[in-house]
Amino acid sequence: MPKSFDQLAAGAADGWSEDAKQVHAAASEVFEREMTVQSEFGLMLAAAREEQQMTQQALAAAAGVRQPEISRIENGQANPTLETLARLTAALGKRLTLTS
Repeated sequence: MPKSFDQLAAGAADGWSEDAKQVHAAASEVFEREMTVQSEFGLMLAAAREEQQMTQQALAAAAGVRQPEISRIENGQANPTLETLARLTAALGKRLTLTS
């Protein structure tokens, strides 16, 4: 019995066409990047909140975002909307900036 999703997918991929394998590889790469970004943002949010000496509850009240959602974001387990990100960063006195 496979012990991970990767092992399960590898076994299933044996019967896939080359196109299907390429699509799976591309989708997996995008998914991994998204998970990395979510995790990194969560760490930055937690650091900014702690820098302001705020609890998650205090940030929730200031931003109008539920505390469990803040916890999920900080743990890299949520995909917040742009509006949520803007509310959280504004409550922390920060700005969102895109860089390359």
